[in-house]
Amino acid sequence: MRHIFISVIAMTLLFNLLSAQTTDSTLNTLKTGSDAPNFYLKDIQNNDMFLRDYCGAELRQPWKNKTKHVVILSFFATWCAPCLIEIPYLEDIQNKYADQPVKFFLIDVGEKKPEVESFLKQKGYKLPVLLDIYKMVTVEKYKVSSIPQLVVISKEGKILLIKNGFKDKESLYSELIPEIDNELKKDGS
Repeated sequence: MRHIFISVIAMTLLFNLLSAQTTDSTLNTLKTGSDAPNFYLKDIQNNDMFLRDYCGAELRQPWKNKTKHVVILSFFATWCAPCLIEIPYLEDIQNKYADQPVKFFLIDVGEKKPEVESFLKQKGYKLPVLLDIYKMVTVEKYKVSSIPQLVVISKEGKILLIKNGFKDKESLYSELIPEIDNELKKDGS
């Protein structure tokens, strides 16, 4: 009986070890061309936001939103100095595409709503903000290991660009705008 118990424990440990190795080997699988992981988060006004409301092979509620969008996610935090430099430029780019099917979201990483609200009020930022308080989307789905990080998602839900860090305005514009323009050209938006 004791040998059976030890065998069961050994098999369980082996299974857990193999599962952990599989999980570890998939940590860096998010890359351009792959499907953007679907997610749901609350925005700063406590509204539900689903990625598939804006892009993907099929929209979640096509009777509500019939237009697929290019989606830009910017993972940030209120304490991140490079993020604070990048956000006004993202707002500028959003304004450039205001009448086109392009949707920007700032995703706050790990901070509570009152802290983020205060920050937004102080800075006057207008981009929609989603709260990833538990970092489930940031770390588990999008594998973000440093911020800021931008992810550009096609209308069909494929990752077009992953940009880590912020260097300067010129490099942001030269990487982000062509990706958006190329995606919009595909169907004449």
